[in-house]
Amino acid sequence: MPLYDVLYLDENGNKNKKKFDLDSKERIYKILKDNNQTLLKIEESGNFFQNLINSIKSLNNIYLFGNEVDQTTIILFARQLGAMLGAGIPILDAVETLIRDQENPKFKETLKIIVDDISAGLSFSDAIAKYPKLFNNLFVNMIKSAEQAGGLSLTLISISEYLEKIKDIKDRVKSATRYPLIVFAFVLLSTTGMVIFIVPRFEQIYIKLGADLPLVTKILMNISKFAQTYFLLIIFFLILIFILIKYLINHKENIRFYYHKFLLKFPKLGNIYKMGLLINFSKTFGILINAGINIIQSLELSKNILNNVVYRKSLERIKDKIEAGNSIYNSFLEEGELYPKVFVQMIGTGEETGSLDEMLIKFNEYFENEINKKIDTISSSLEPVFIILIAGIILFITLSIYLPVFKLGQVMKNIS
Repeated sequence: MPLYDVLYLDENGNKNKKKFDLDSKERIYKILKDNNQTLLKIEESGNFFQNLINSIKSLNNIYLFGNEVDQTTIILFARQLGAMLGAGIPILDAVETLIRDQENPKFKETLKIIVDDISAGLSFSDAIAKYPKLFNNLFVNMIKSAEQAGGLSLTLISISEYLEKIKDIKDRVKSATRYPLIVFAFVLLSTTGMVIFIVPRFEQIYIKLGADLPLVTKILMNISKFAQTYFLLIIFFLILIFILIKYLINHKENIRFYYHKFLLKFPKLGNIYKMGLLINFSKTFGILINAGINIIQSLELSKNILNNVVYRKSLERIKDKIEAGNSIYNSFLEEGELYPKVFVQMIGTGEETGSLDEMLIKFNEYFENEINKKIDTISSSLEPVFIILIAGIILFITLSIYLPVFKLGQVMKNIS
């Protein structure tokens, strides 16, 4: 009897590994489904050489530039699949039709595997759960709820609308920060170029003429010498520091916590980042409650959607308080400034009236308008800061280079 290595999610969303000594994969699917567990990966156990061959084969699925299936592809898939199911087309036929029209080769291969899994007896939610980078926890759990309660087509369309709104907000935030980053990069590159290639030429001229260099010129010359001598070393250390910081943020929980806290406090952009997180959370939380998922599970899923440790820890505390018998309103209120007063008040109103999902959607609409206003003004408010920065750098370099020229002119005038 073959031995299978199985990776799955338990009822609490935790990953587990287990070996199954069964005659077919279909029996494993049934066991996991009966225990409300979600299959992530299944493969037949082999010897060392077989495992090595499988590892080499898996290299075909690795992409140097990250996941090559963008969010737009997922949104379009959810919308089209929802429309086809709504028209009465069976799910296997619908997905196979979408495979034929799919232009993204990576996603096309994924959909083929999903069709094979569904044909083998896996539910649609379990089949897509194996690809968390494409279908997040919210997507999978909403599909699972719809499979149990009905209305899969409407759920898919709702998911596509939700993902589209979240993508739009992210795109707008990126657009607002793109201008400052481009300006900063331009200033950095142009200044580096002048210090390394232009300043040394002036230095040689001043040395030949025996000019008495002002303090600002001496400072610039010393910076230039240092940059020329240690340029490659500086680049190496900058790359090393970047990699080290990224590693610490990704692997050290306490460092990631303070980094995310810093992002929330960052001038101008921190407030937009915070609003984006709250929009993401309120939208997710509202959709899950509306889908009939209980408060505790909805909080857990909403927490896992957020990529900010500060808010994830906060939602974990809120979940624990609610489980201990505290009200939803008080649980959020006790978290202080992380949640705006208007948000907490709407939570309280929704809890009292039994319309929490409606209140969350109203808050979401209110905050979307607010964040759009802030994003529209962020570039214009940052523009004067960067103009002053650029002007200051240009003034410093210009004075450093041309002050000795003025002094030389004065010396020549006195000699004559």
